[in-house]
Amino acid sequence: MNIAFIISDYNYHGGAQKTATIGEYLQSQGHKVDIIVIRCRGGDSEKKKRPKHFSNVLDLNATSFFSGIFSLIKIFRHSQYDAYISIGPYSNISAGLAKFFCPGTVVLIGSENFAISPLIGDYQKLYFRLLGPLFRLSYNQLNGLLFVTERLRLEFLNKNSWHPSRCITIYNPVKFSKKNFKQKKKKNNNSGLTFLGVGILEKRKRFDLLIRAFSKVANNKDKLLIAGEGSLENELKKLVNRLGLESQVNFLGYNSDIESLMKRSDILVHTSNSEAFGMVLAEGLATGMQVVSTNSFSGPAEILGNGRYGFLAEVDNLDSIIAALKLAIRSPKSQEIIFEGVLKFSVKSIADKYVKFISAVIANKGHLNEAL
Repeated sequence: MNIAFIISDYNYHGGAQKTATIGEYLQSQGHKVDIIVIRCRGGDSEKKKRPKHFSNVLDLNATSFFSGIFSLIKIFRHSQYDAYISIGPYSNISAGLAKFFCPGTVVLIGSENFAISPLIGDYQKLYFRLLGPLFRLSYNQLNGLLFVTERLRLEFLNKNSWHPSRCITIYNPVKFSKKNFKQKKKKNNNSGLTFLGVGILEKRKRFDLLIRAFSKVANNKDKLLIAGEGSLENELKKLVNRLGLESQVNFLGYNSDIESLMKRSDILVHTSNSEAFGMVLAEGLATGMQVVSTNSFSGPAEILGNGRYGFLAEVDNLDSIIAALKLAIRSPKSQEIIFEGVLKFSVKSIADKYVKFISAVIANKGHLNEAL
């Protein structure tokens, strides 16, 4: 098959990482795969943060929402692909509206990887809620829709009259090796533990709770590494200073090799109050880490097997996060259990599900409200 993924930005975020991993595997199996990038807001500096393992990229360099749609219309009218898969709401809307202006020309499958959307009525910004009709118009052009968790899928189906057969759950893939688990040895707490937080330094990630929780459970030999960039970096550094943790907390900025960082850390801590999937949680399991996460909507509970493969805490609850961290330190999950948890994210099984669904949609080009 000839497949094109459409993505708003191709950088270090979870949607881009999963797209690169799937694209790389599909191409290795004889499929032709390209990634169409609608915009590149950071220019050359943004391109340096792109996934290194897949680079078949067509940059549209759209300077506005409408110029992106216009560029996609031209691609659709002279299509050379069997199917297009748009990644995330921005791409779904852009590709859906482009198809609206050239109906019946292409097979278009959307993917939903945001935990908030006007289509489930929980978007806080009035501007986006008013865009509800535009979302519905564009999503009505889709021939299928992928979800990164089953909980997210059920929430969307509850709020929209789509046929369940055209809306399926396929998790994001992660690469892993059994040897990672053999090499991961339990560390003596007396030598100090390394805690790790990964993500953009923005409000919904609640890194302030991570730092406060660390201050309550850490001994003076423990370290906290924070990998990521964002507008709250200075504010978080001031919090570290107020808590007297300057010698124990390190802000690493953007890091292109999270896997290596995870391999030399002990406990991954994720304190977000909203996470459609939570790619970093699956990546943590894939390196044999102990994983602690808030049970936010919608991914952490599914990734961590409702607590079988990691430790869940209540959202925005410092005491609950502290309790989960203490449990991870005192009673860590075995490497065998963690390996069991990561198996469902294998690249081969995830990519095979993509191919099966794409093939079914190509054979039956109906809309979301029609049975597949």
